[in-house]
Amino acid sequence: MGPKVCGGIAAIFCLMFVLIGGSAVYSQMWWEDSGEKHDYNLSGYRFLIVLGEDFDYQETVVVKQFWEKWGAKVYIAGTGLELTGHLWKRTEKGWDRSETKRIQTDLLLSEVDLSTYQAIFFPGGNSPKSLLETEGWRVIELIQQADKKGLVLAAICHGPQVLAAAGVVKGRKVTGHHEVAADLTGAGAEYVNQVCVVDENTVTGNWPYFETMAIQVAERVLYPRGGGPSEKSPFETDPVLKAIKERRSVRGFQERDVEESKIELILKAATWAPSANNDQPWKFVVVKSKDTKQKILNAFLDRMKDYYEGQGIPLDRVEPFWAGIWAAPVHIFALCDTSVVEIEEGWEETETLWSAQGVSAACQNMLLAAHALGLGSVWTGGSLAVEDEIKSMLDVPEGVKLMTVIAVGYPAHEPLPPVRRPLSDVMFFEKWGNK
Repeated sequence: MGPKVCGGIAAIFCLMFVLIGGSAVYSQMWWEDSGEKHDYNLSGYRFLIVLGEDFDYQETVVVKQFWEKWGAKVYIAGTGLELTGHLWKRTEKGWDRSETKRIQTDLLLSEVDLSTYQAIFFPGGNSPKSLLETEGWRVIELIQQADKKGLVLAAICHGPQVLAAAGVVKGRKVTGHHEVAADLTGAGAEYVNQVCVVDENTVTGNWPYFETMAIQVAERVLYPRGGGPSEKSPFETDPVLKAIKERRSVRGFQERDVEESKIELILKAATWAPSANNDQPWKFVVVKSKDTKQKILNAFLDRMKDYYEGQGIPLDRVEPFWAGIWAAPVHIFALCDTSVVEIEEGWEETETLWSAQGVSAACQNMLLAAHALGLGSVWTGGSLAVEDEIKSMLDVPEGVKLMTVIAVGYPAHEPLPPVRRPLSDVMFFEKWGNK
């Protein structure tokens, strides 16, 4: 294997190592930012943020800034007149929260007059635990009174813990950090792993979807019967755009078999992809054999063992990640067959690239089709590390290139979406650099 190929594989797996530690959401270094402009008018509305010690600073400040930008007056009530929050930052060793920042509160919890507010927001971090340990009875009474008055009760990440303690989530659908899921279900709520959930007057969400949290609270206040701008977004109303937005890379699967009819539909969707000159250079090998998959997994781990050890990463940390992917009931090997392409002399490299682009388009069709059929899937580029071994096991002829392997099955869980860079960061007008 040449240095160029090895370098490419190294890059792939350096990225993979970040993902092993958790979901793709937590591997990213930016917060949710759609780049869209929202015309909410919160002038005349007053929101209250309730904090305890060691609160999540970014959750608090970023959400607050959204509401203030839309005209709301936002006040902070806390267990003290000055509190400490932690900030998250990405380091070589993972996420770090050692940096702290102090914040001045506007009033104490004992001074809160609920009649002047339309929404109360509880950020996460250790703030919920601190609130319940130091002024639990006051916080619970405050939440229960706010719920009776119909105020919007909003909480993010660990924040829903205080809503559970107050007993206001019974019979409601909620979300939040998985560490508080037991508290929520124990309080009679239905826990779901989603970005943000609105049920009656409760709005619960997850880190790092600060913009969505701010939007949903604003819309619950301004449009209590629904019909806010976010519900009218084309990515909510158009089925194709909605499928594109909601498709996820799934890395954990149920043992349930996938129906043959669905596999056929996925492959038919693949063949409707565009290709240069309509060459249709794709070929697909569908594999269900557990024995074959195990052999591929073993070959992969054996090939990459020295690399892992050189990076100081124990194999037992890597193996479960890949074992979960190769445990999917179906794997579709996407290959590029340039024998069907009429390649002109001097255009070999370009037309080979065009063929690869066609297969890539077919793979995207498969991912979207799987999602539309209620299945989960993931594009696994790491399989290229053992392309020769795979081609040998599958009797793939010489000259046919393995592009990727797509794992398909019924998801064991629904992962949260990775946040996206705003369009303003990736789009230019007429020339590079023109925003």
